Amino acid sequence: MHIYSLEQWMLLFYIYCFFGWCFESAYVSLLEHHWVNRGFLRAPLLPIYGSGALCILLVCLPVKENSFAVFVLGVVFPTLLEYITGYVMELLFKMRYWDYTGKKGNINGYICLQSSIAWGFLSLLLIHFIHPPIGRWVERLPHLALLIVVIVISCVFVSDVIVSFRAAFNLRHVLEEMERVRMQLEEARVQLELARAEARDRLEELGEDIREDNRRRQKAQEERAELLRLEFMRRLEHQNRYFNRAILKAHPSASSRRFAESMRQLRAELEKKNWKK
Repeated sequence: MHIYSLEQWMLLFYIYCFFGWCFESAYVSLLEHHWVNRGFLRAPLLPIYGSGALCILLVCLPVKENSFAVFVLGVVFPTLLEYITGYVMELLFKMRYWDYTGKKGNINGYICLQSSIAWGFLSLLLIHFIHPPIGRWVERLPHLALLIVVIVISCVFVSDVIVSFRAAFNLRHVLEEMERVRMQLEEARVQLELARAEARDRLEELGEDIREDNRRRQKAQEERAELLRLEFMRRLEHQNRYFNRAILKAHPSASSRRFAESMRQLRAELEKKNWKK
Protein backbone atom coordinates (compact mmCIF):
# COMPACT_ATOMS: atom_id res chain seq x y z
CA MET A 1 0.00 0.00 0.00
CA HIS A 2 1.21 3.52 -0.80
CA ILE A 3 1.81 5.71 2.24
CA TYR A 4 0.59 9.20 1.45
CA SER A 5 1.36 12.35 3.40
CA LEU A 6 -1.44 14.32 5.04
CA GLU A 7 -1.35 16.89 2.22
CA GLN A 8 -1.60 14.14 -0.41
CA TRP A 9 -4.56 12.53 1.36
CA MET A 10 -6.28 15.90 1.51
CA LEU A 11 -5.74 16.54 -2.20
CA LEU A 12 -7.05 13.06 -3.02
CA PHE A 13 -10.11 13.80 -0.90
CA TYR A 14 -10.81 17.02 -2.85
CA ILE A 15 -10.21 15.34 -6.21
CA TYR A 16 -12.73 12.60 -5.49
CA CYS A 17 -15.17 15.12 -4.01
CA PHE A 18 -15.05 16.89 -7.38
CA PHE A 19 -15.38 13.67 -9.40
CA GLY A 20 -18.35 12.70 -7.23
CA TRP A 21 -19.98 16.07 -7.83
CA CYS A 22 -19.53 15.69 -11.60
CA PHE A 23 -21.07 12.22 -11.60
CA GLU A 24 -23.95 13.02 -9.23
CA SER A 25 -24.84 16.34 -10.91
CA ALA A 26 -24.83 14.77 -14.37
CA TYR A 27 -26.91 11.77 -13.22
CA VAL A 28 -29.55 13.80 -11.36
CA SER A 29 -29.71 16.41 -14.14
CA LEU A 30 -30.55 13.67 -16.63
CA LEU A 31 -33.29 12.38 -14.34
CA GLU A 32 -34.74 15.85 -13.70
CA HIS A 33 -34.34 17.05 -17.33
CA HIS A 34 -32.64 20.27 -16.22
CA TRP A 35 -29.31 21.21 -14.68
CA VAL A 36 -29.04 20.39 -10.98
CA ASN A 37 -26.04 21.66 -9.02
CA ARG A 38 -25.93 18.60 -6.83
CA GLY A 39 -24.56 18.51 -3.34
CA PHE A 40 -24.81 19.90 0.15
CA LEU A 41 -22.08 22.48 -0.54
CA ARG A 42 -22.10 25.36 -3.02
CA ALA A 43 -18.69 24.52 -4.42
CA PRO A 44 -18.43 21.63 -6.93
CA LEU A 45 -17.52 19.17 -4.18
CA LEU A 46 -19.46 16.24 -2.72
CA PRO A 47 -17.81 15.22 0.58
CA ILE A 48 -19.67 11.88 0.77
CA TYR A 49 -17.84 10.76 -2.40
CA GLY A 50 -14.48 12.08 -1.20
CA SER A 51 -14.93 10.36 2.16
CA GLY A 52 -16.12 7.19 0.44
CA ALA A 53 -13.12 7.17 -1.89
CA LEU A 54 -10.65 7.61 0.97
CA CYS A 55 -12.44 4.89 2.90
CA ILE A 56 -12.13 2.56 -0.10
CA LEU A 57 -8.45 3.39 -0.59
CA LEU A 58 -7.61 2.81 3.07
CA VAL A 59 -9.28 -0.60 3.31
CA CYS A 60 -8.83 -1.87 -0.26
CA LEU A 61 -5.30 -0.87 -1.30
CA PRO A 62 -3.71 -3.46 1.05
CA VAL A 63 -5.71 -6.21 -0.72
CA LYS A 64 -5.80 -4.71 -4.22
CA GLU A 65 -4.55 -7.96 -5.80
CA ASN A 66 -7.70 -9.74 -4.58
CA SER A 67 -10.64 -8.33 -6.55
CA PHE A 68 -13.22 -10.24 -4.50
CA ALA A 69 -11.87 -8.75 -1.26
CA VAL A 70 -11.86 -5.29 -2.85
CA PHE A 71 -15.51 -5.72 -3.85
CA VAL A 72 -16.63 -6.98 -0.43
CA LEU A 73 -14.75 -4.32 1.52
CA GLY A 74 -16.00 -1.72 -0.97
CA VAL A 75 -19.56 -2.77 -0.21
CA VAL A 76 -19.25 -2.87 3.58
CA PHE A 77 -17.27 0.21 4.58
CA PRO A 78 -18.73 2.88 2.24
CA THR A 79 -22.23 1.57 3.02
CA LEU A 80 -21.52 1.97 6.74
CA LEU A 81 -20.22 5.48 6.06
CA GLU A 82 -23.34 6.33 4.03
CA TYR A 83 -25.63 5.09 6.82
CA ILE A 84 -23.83 7.05 9.53
CA THR A 85 -23.76 10.21 7.38
CA GLY A 86 -27.47 9.97 6.54
CA TYR A 87 -28.41 9.33 10.17
CA VAL A 88 -26.33 12.22 11.53
CA MET A 89 -27.57 14.68 8.90
CA GLU A 90 -31.21 13.84 9.63
CA LEU A 91 -30.51 14.13 13.36
CA LEU A 92 -28.98 17.59 12.88
CA PHE A 93 -31.20 19.08 10.16
CA LYS A 94 -34.42 16.99 10.40
CA MET A 95 -34.04 16.43 6.66
CA ARG A 96 -33.16 13.48 4.46
CA TYR A 97 -31.00 14.66 1.59
CA TRP A 98 -31.27 11.19 0.06
CA ASP A 99 -33.89 8.59 0.83
CA TYR A 100 -33.89 4.96 -0.33
CA THR A 101 -37.24 4.17 1.29
CA GLY A 102 -39.16 1.86 -1.03
CA LYS A 103 -36.06 0.37 -2.64
CA LYS A 104 -35.14 -3.26 -2.10
CA GLY A 105 -32.89 -4.03 0.84
CA ASN A 106 -33.07 -0.54 2.32
CA ILE A 107 -32.36 0.01 6.00
CA ASN A 108 -34.25 2.98 7.46
CA GLY A 109 -34.00 4.66 4.04
CA TYR A 110 -30.33 5.58 4.58
CA ILE A 111 -28.84 2.72 2.57
CA CYS A 112 -30.12 0.12 0.12
CA LEU A 113 -28.86 -2.99 -1.64
CA GLN A 114 -28.55 -1.26 -5.02
CA SER A 115 -26.42 1.54 -3.61
CA SER A 116 -24.21 -0.89 -1.68
CA ILE A 117 -23.56 -3.02 -4.76
CA ALA A 118 -22.77 0.15 -6.71
CA TRP A 119 -20.17 1.04 -4.07
CA GLY A 120 -18.62 -2.41 -4.58
CA PHE A 121 -18.24 -1.98 -8.34
CA LEU A 122 -17.06 1.60 -7.86
CA SER A 123 -14.36 0.25 -5.52
CA LEU A 124 -13.11 -2.10 -8.25
CA LEU A 125 -13.01 0.75 -10.76
CA LEU A 126 -11.29 3.06 -8.30
CA ILE A 127 -8.61 0.62 -7.19
CA HIS A 128 -7.75 -0.88 -10.57
CA PHE A 129 -8.38 1.93 -13.08
CA ILE A 130 -9.14 5.37 -11.64
CA HIS A 131 -6.77 5.77 -8.72
CA PRO A 132 -3.44 4.45 -10.12
CA PRO A 133 -2.83 7.39 -12.54
CA ILE A 134 -4.28 9.93 -10.08
CA GLY A 135 -2.13 8.54 -7.27
CA ARG A 136 1.01 8.74 -9.42
CA TRP A 137 0.18 12.34 -10.40
CA VAL A 138 -0.33 13.36 -6.77
CA GLU A 139 2.95 11.71 -5.76
CA ARG A 140 4.84 13.60 -8.48
CA LEU A 141 3.56 17.01 -7.42
CA PRO A 142 6.26 19.23 -5.86
CA HIS A 143 5.65 19.63 -2.16
CA LEU A 144 5.34 23.43 -2.32
CA ALA A 145 2.78 23.29 -5.15
CA LEU A 146 0.89 20.55 -3.30
CA LEU A 147 0.82 22.61 -0.11
CA ILE A 148 -0.42 25.76 -1.87
CA VAL A 149 -3.19 23.90 -3.72
CA VAL A 150 -4.35 22.12 -0.56
CA ILE A 151 -4.36 25.33 1.51
CA VAL A 152 -6.35 27.26 -1.11
CA ILE A 153 -8.93 24.49 -1.62
CA SER A 154 -9.16 23.93 2.15
CA CYS A 155 -9.97 27.60 2.75
CA VAL A 156 -12.75 27.44 0.16
CA PHE A 157 -13.98 24.10 1.49
CA VAL A 158 -14.10 25.13 5.16
CA SER A 159 -15.83 28.43 4.33
CA ASP A 160 -18.36 26.56 2.20
CA VAL A 161 -19.02 24.01 4.96
CA ILE A 162 -19.70 26.79 7.48
CA VAL A 163 -22.05 28.65 5.13
CA SER A 164 -23.84 25.46 4.06
CA PHE A 165 -24.34 24.28 7.64
CA ARG A 166 -25.78 27.66 8.56
CA ALA A 167 -28.13 27.46 5.58
CA ALA A 168 -29.23 23.94 6.52
CA PHE A 169 -29.89 24.94 10.14
CA ASN A 170 -31.76 28.01 8.90
CA LEU A 171 -33.90 25.82 6.65
CA ARG A 172 -34.67 23.60 9.64
CA HIS A 173 -35.66 26.66 11.68
CA VAL A 174 -37.91 28.02 8.92
CA LEU A 175 -39.60 24.64 8.47
CA GLU A 176 -40.15 24.38 12.23
CA GLU A 177 -41.80 27.80 12.24
CA MET A 178 -43.85 26.97 9.16
CA GLU A 179 -45.02 23.74 10.78
CA ARG A 180 -46.00 25.57 13.97
CA VAL A 181 -47.98 28.20 12.05
CA ARG A 182 -49.54 25.55 9.82
CA MET A 183 -50.80 23.60 12.84
CA GLN A 184 -52.24 26.77 14.34
CA LEU A 185 -53.91 27.57 11.03
CA GLU A 186 -55.45 24.11 10.84
CA GLU A 187 -56.70 24.45 14.42
CA ALA A 188 -58.22 27.87 13.65
CA ARG A 189 -59.98 26.49 10.58
CA VAL A 190 -61.46 23.62 12.58
CA GLN A 191 -62.67 25.99 15.28
CA LEU A 192 -64.20 28.27 12.64
CA GLU A 193 -66.09 25.38 11.01
CA LEU A 194 -67.35 24.21 14.40
CA ALA A 195 -68.54 27.72 15.23
CA ARG A 196 -70.34 28.00 11.89
CA ALA A 197 -72.00 24.61 12.37
CA GLU A 198 -73.08 25.56 15.88
CA ALA A 199 -74.46 28.85 14.61
CA ARG A 200 -76.48 27.09 11.90
CA ASP A 201 -77.93 24.65 14.41
CA ARG A 202 -78.94 27.33 16.89
CA LEU A 203 -79.84 30.10 14.45
CA GLU A 204 -83.57 29.94 15.18
CA GLU A 205 -83.08 29.80 18.94
CA LEU A 206 -80.75 32.78 19.26
CA GLY A 207 -81.91 36.26 20.05
CA GLU A 208 -80.64 39.24 18.11
CA ASP A 209 -78.03 40.15 20.74
CA ILE A 210 -76.72 36.59 20.92
CA ARG A 211 -76.65 36.33 17.11
CA GLU A 212 -74.61 39.52 16.94
CA ASP A 213 -72.19 38.17 19.53
CA ASN A 214 -71.90 34.96 17.54
CA ARG A 215 -71.16 36.94 14.38
CA ARG A 216 -68.41 38.81 16.20
CA ARG A 217 -66.88 35.54 17.37
CA GLN A 218 -66.93 34.15 13.86
CA LYS A 219 -65.37 37.31 12.49
CA ALA A 220 -62.62 37.17 15.11
CA GLN A 221 -61.88 33.54 14.23
CA GLU A 222 -61.87 34.36 10.52
CA GLU A 223 -59.43 37.20 11.15
CA ARG A 224 -57.19 34.89 13.20
CA ALA A 225 -57.25 32.29 10.46
CA GLU A 226 -56.37 34.94 7.88
CA LEU A 227 -53.52 36.26 10.04
CA LEU A 228 -52.15 32.74 10.40
CA ARG A 229 -52.46 32.19 6.65
CA LEU A 230 -50.55 35.43 6.01
CA GLU A 231 -47.94 34.39 8.56
CA PHE A 232 -47.50 31.06 6.78
CA MET A 233 -47.06 32.86 3.44
CA ARG A 234 -44.58 35.22 5.07
CA ARG A 235 -42.56 32.19 6.12
CA LEU A 236 -42.50 31.05 2.51
CA GLU A 237 -41.32 34.50 1.40
CA HIS A 238 -38.74 34.44 4.20
CA GLN A 239 -37.44 31.21 2.73
CA ASN A 240 -36.90 32.97 -0.60
CA ARG A 241 -34.78 35.72 0.96
CA TYR A 242 -32.11 33.22 1.91
CA PHE A 243 -30.23 30.89 -0.38
CA ASN A 244 -31.64 27.86 1.45
CA ARG A 245 -33.77 27.14 -1.59
CA ALA A 246 -30.54 26.07 -3.31
CA ILE A 247 -30.52 23.08 -0.96
CA LEU A 248 -33.96 21.99 -2.16
CA LYS A 249 -32.98 22.57 -5.79
CA ALA A 250 -29.83 20.47 -5.34
CA HIS A 251 -31.83 17.69 -3.67
CA PRO A 252 -35.09 17.20 -5.59
CA SER A 253 -35.83 14.05 -3.57
CA ALA A 254 -35.05 15.59 -0.18
CA SER A 255 -37.70 14.76 2.38
CA SER A 256 -38.54 15.32 6.02
CA ARG A 257 -40.61 12.97 8.15
CA ARG A 258 -41.15 15.69 10.73
CA PHE A 259 -42.01 18.52 8.31
CA ALA A 260 -43.57 16.50 5.48
CA GLU A 261 -46.58 18.77 4.88
CA SER A 262 -44.59 22.00 5.22
CA MET A 263 -42.03 20.62 2.75
CA ARG A 264 -44.81 19.80 0.28
CA GLN A 265 -46.26 23.30 0.54
CA LEU A 266 -42.83 24.88 0.30
CA ARG A 267 -42.01 22.96 -2.88
CA ALA A 268 -45.41 23.90 -4.33
CA GLU A 269 -44.63 27.56 -3.64
CA LEU A 270 -41.20 27.22 -5.25
CA GLU A 271 -42.79 25.71 -8.34
CA LYS A 272 -45.41 28.45 -8.50
CA LYS A 273 -42.76 31.17 -8.34
CA ASN A 274 -40.57 29.33 -10.89
CA TRP A 275 -37.63 29.45 -8.52
CA LYS A 276 -36.61 26.07 -9.88
CA LYS A 277 -35.49 27.76 -13.05
